[in-house]
Amino acid sequence: MLDGGGTILDAGNERWIGPGHQDVYNNNVIVRHGYDAENNGSPRLLINDLYWDSSGWPRY
Repeated sequence: MLDGGGTILDAGNERWIGPGHQDVYNNNVIVRHGYDAENNGSPRLLINDLYWDSSGWPRY
């Protein structure tokens, strides 16, 4: 990653600010926190199904 490698999986969006501290459960669920911009920045637990593409990179 120091030499330009790596891919950002979740950079957030207009609603979910500062997602991070993720964990993967059972290789098919991603769990992380984020701050809800639509609810005064309240912290929330974000849980999504996780999928793997043919090259081995995750997406949700």
